[in-house]
Amino acid sequence: MRLKRTLDTGTIATDFDTLAKPVDFAELFGRTAPVELEIGSGKGTFLVQEAAVRPDTDFFGVEHMKKYAAYAADRCRRAGLTNVRTLGGDAVRFVLEHVPDASLRAVHIYHPDPWPKSRHHKRRIVREDMLRQYERVLEPGGELRIVTDHDGYAEWIAEVLKASVLTPIEYVPPTSAGEGELVGTNFERKYRKRNDRRFHPFAL
Repeated sequence: MRLKRTLDTGTIATDFDTLAKPVDFAELFGRTAPVELEIGSGKGTFLVQEAAVRPDTDFFGVEHMKKYAAYAADRCRRAGLTNVRTLGGDAVRFVLEHVPDASLRAVHIYHPDPWPKSRHHKRRIVREDMLRQYERVLEPGGELRIVTDHDGYAEWIAEVLKASVLTPIEYVPPTSAGEGELVGTNFERKYRKRNDRRFHPFAL
């Protein structure tokens, strides 16, 4: 990704060195409000759109590629959003080490890396050991929301979710999604224009 300007992440970006274990979200955001986590937030399209239309909810986005996480933070800052924080780094580490029990209203996982080779399946963000963690961090009535465009990963996800204590529910697109969209990310919009992908939504 080529950038023609210097990014200013302001107070949006966080890092592992300064995050508490566990995180006190009320202290981090400066208020008590529902918190939703997006794993794999990319350049922040979902965060920017959803945080703007739901100002009473706080959003925390984790993106493995630090330059994308910084870009997302800069976008949120320029949009004047105070209800978003971002982290560049390993989402598994964040969930395991920093997220308290029953602290999240929702976990969003949109178009995760499918790691298609069988020897790499252990790296998938949706797997049974991580399912237990998502169940741990969700508050009662909280939602796990997943969308993938990879047919093989969709089959894997469906099988993993069979072991969940959470009850399957109808997938409803987020408030900020456009007509006909499941999420409204740049990734989804790119491939919907090409009309060469099938999207698989899951919600628990």
